[in-house]
Amino acid sequence: MSIQLSDLVLSTFSKGLNALAHILDVAEQYASSQSLSADAEYPNARLIDDMKPFTFQIQNATTNIKRTLARLQGQEFQPWEDKETTIADLRERIARAQKLVEEADAKVLDSVAEKPIDLLIGPTTLKSTGKGSVLGHSIPNFFFHVQTAYAILRSKGVPIGKKDYIQSFLAGNIVA
Repeated sequence: MSIQLSDLVLSTFSKGLNALAHILDVAEQYASSQSLSADAEYPNARLIDDMKPFTFQIQNATTNIKRTLARLQGQEFQPWEDKETTIADLRERIARAQKLVEEADAKVLDSVAEKPIDLLIGPTTLKSTGKGSVLGHSIPNFFFHVQTAYAILRSKGVPIGKKDYIQSFLAGNIVA
């Protein structure tokens, strides 16, 4: 049995977005239980001073989804404005990305798995295939930002663990 590119891309992105939404839930609940403002504590939080903040991690994870789906579907990439400053703003951004995943054309994604595409990384254009760009860049980049968002919240004392991160990825994959 082979895995279709659409199954890999759409499932991974959807489940990763669910994981982000879940850790936001936990962060808000924790802030409330500590009489803190989630909007004051988390959006600008970083692991280290020279690192991009929590908001950037969610913005970049969702931009990666938008860029990947546009590239694979032969569409022009139109970036979203990175203007999120609150947890509610970040939830809305996650929801917009989830909608893109839900509306993606699986047949088109599958049709470009072995076709050549241009992969823009900064000022450099690399030649790849649809599958190669997803496996070598899109999914690793997505996981980097999802995991970094998790790590930032954890560093702020939010009581999340591996289960909070991984449970969304396991959903629908367990066979009784």
